[in-house]
Amino acid sequence: MNIKNRLLTSEQLDNLSLSGKVLEDTLHSLRLINQLLGNHKQLSTSLIKYCIHNHTKKELHIVDLGCGGGDCMYYISERLKKHGIKVTLIGIDGNPKSISYANERYFGHTNLKFIAADILAKDFTIPHCDILISSHFMYHFNDQNLTKFLKKVQYSSIRYIIFSELYRSKIAYLLFKLLGFLLPISKIAKKDGLIAIQRAFSIKELKKIIQESGIKKYEVIKKPFFRSITKIDLQK
Repeated sequence: MNIKNRLLTSEQLDNLSLSGKVLEDTLHSLRLINQLLGNHKQLSTSLIKYCIHNHTKKELHIVDLGCGGGDCMYYISERLKKHGIKVTLIGIDGNPKSISYANERYFGHTNLKFIAADILAKDFTIPHCDILISSHFMYHFNDQNLTKFLKKVQYSSIRYIIFSELYRSKIAYLLFKLLGFLLPISKIAKKDGLIAIQRAFSIKELKKIIQESGIKKYEVIKKPFFRSITKIDLQK
């Protein structure tokens, strides 16, 4: 594996027509991986810290880019509820079947809403929100398009951004390859996981892109299991 340069190969989950049991098994696998490796907890903890110190509105609006089956949104919603923080979360994903899956799974949770839309499209517009989050999605942008995206969000209503991402690492690749044999996850999750690690930004690359977008107040923090949390403060 060569980690010097990002891999540009698409994952099977990038196929927006993926559906049925194959998609459901993959979404279930991703939920298991995110729970076991701490992604949901890390993202929600960062969000809670921000909300506790900056929560001045009666209700916060949060948008999750690349929400998949909605499990991260649900986890975040439940944790914020325990802290008395009222939120509405809107999840956006390019696969309509993933959105249908999320709507069925979290039917009755009226503060969780799901929308099918191509986030990478040039005409994509982020719904009005206070906070923008994403989990394992930013690496779908190339360097130039991520810079453009970050420039655009600075002129929106968004006050704060939190991205949870993998960072590129040969050790992470080898460990996930081993983990794939031990965990009861789908074949697509195993293959896509290895591709995702090779597609991920390095910490240095991510910082460079943020700086080139003109953002001044940010931090990129390394987290366990080869993850990073990026926090961007857009409050004037």
